[in-house]
Amino acid sequence: MVPPISQSVVLITGASSGIGLAAAQAYAAAGGRVVLSARRAGLLQQEADSIAARGSEAVAIPADVTSPSQVAALMTGVRERCGGLDILVCNAGVGLYGAVESLPEEALRQAFEVNFFGVIRCIQEALPVMRIRKRGLIQIVSSVIGRRSVPFHGGYCATKFALHAMADALRVELQDEGIHVQMFYPALTDTPFPDNAVIRSPRPARRRLRPMPAAEVARQMIVAARRGARDHVVTATGRALVRLNDLAPSVVDAILGQVMMREGSPHAVPRRRK
Repeated sequence: MVPPISQSVVLITGASSGIGLAAAQAYAAAGGRVVLSARRAGLLQQEADSIAARGSEAVAIPADVTSPSQVAALMTGVRERCGGLDILVCNAGVGLYGAVESLPEEALRQAFEVNFFGVIRCIQEALPVMRIRKRGLIQIVSSVIGRRSVPFHGGYCATKFALHAMADALRVELQDEGIHVQMFYPALTDTPFPDNAVIRSPRPARRRLRPMPAAEVARQMIVAARRGARDHVVTATGRALVRLNDLAPSVVDAILGQVMMREGSPHAVPRRRK
């Protein structure tokens, strides 16, 4: 059984801004006892105080998901201050832009360290705390391009595809313990996320789709948590992309070649004229 949000202890990583902060606000509004975690301690405490000022219970515990000792301390703090953990929202992540041919190995490793290994660390440390309640939900924030990779984002997409594979195995491993695993796939969202990339785009790509407000993505997170589905793709466009890619991946290749290679990519190389 997926735990009801009301009075559940909800830990959100990457909660100082963007989707993570919006998620903390949404879970708090739904009655959750939220624990905000991120690297920026001052900003994190400020946001927790703001949520608490609106009558919700909010705790700030700074941690860097790339540090095993800090993640362990985070979970110890959750157990000591909240008595257990019901919902873990693995949201902390970084972007990575660039053609596969030219991606520096160190940058790719850095992205995996946050986006993949950071999630693994949090889950491994959280499971003993979740078992105190004998139920739980692990909500892993991916991206729609974690289901269909796109040009010049191959390294970032690889980190998210890895999460999908891990979640499929974990879901079965935990099925008899009452702990559910859910992949959450937002589309383009209006947040500072692009500015925090390991390698940023040298210039903004032309956007054909309007980004969603982070608050709307967070609202969808609440819907997904309550439904307890294994996967939740946020937008109709995202669902169409995933479905079309399952049915006709070569068609998606052609579309992405037209849209991103020739028009949308800040890294696009001029095509030779015949």
